[in-house]
Amino acid sequence: MKLSQKEIGEDLELDMSPMIDMVFLLLIFFIIASQVIDEKPEVSIPPAAFGKVPDDTTGRLMLSVTKEGKFFIGSDPREKTIEQVKDQLDLEISADPELRILIRADGETKYKDNEKITIACAEVGAQDLIYSVFEE
Repeated sequence: MKLSQKEIGEDLELDMSPMIDMVFLLLIFFIIASQVIDEKPEVSIPPAAFGKVPDDTTGRLMLSVTKEGKFFIGSDPREKTIEQVKDQLDLEISADPELRILIRADGETKYKDNEKITIACAEVGAQDLIYSVFEE
């Protein structure tokens, strides 16, 4: 029994509609995901005449302090008390003793609030702290 073969000149069609739909769905997903990832508490970073922006800030735990004295960890929009910040830092330090911390303090933050966050970091054993500034 001989099976029939397709003619050599016959064109095959490829439906591109599902592929285009998937590209648009992926595009929408990444646009929404990037907006969610980049949300941080609103903080006005101060300029510094002798400030130096580090080459590598990746892998640092971000702590934010607003001018009202509110504390935030990472991009979590929920306000934390200094005790909650200290507990979270203690957990992070116990998981990674070489944890590096980036403190984003508003330019109008009172000294006592900056002192609280620095003391909390020192009490849990964090040694690599930097404050975020803009170079002038």
